[in-house]
Amino acid sequence: MMNINDIIQIIVFSALIFFPLGYLARHSLRRIRDTARLLFAKPRYVKPAGTLRRASKVKVDNK
Repeated sequence: MMNINDIIQIIVFSALIFFPLGYLARHSLRRIRDTARLLFAKPRYVKPAGTLRRASKVKVDNK
């Protein structure tokens, strides 16, 4: 049976491990995130809008 002292020891032990690891990993985290996004995310392409053209019925008023 676990008592409160065991739970506190587990929390302190995990903090001693994961805080330094997180601090060290913050430099390479962006590169890892970008690589994972390129590997697993769907690529999104910009569709061309095309050329704007006037309708043949529209006429310009010459002054």
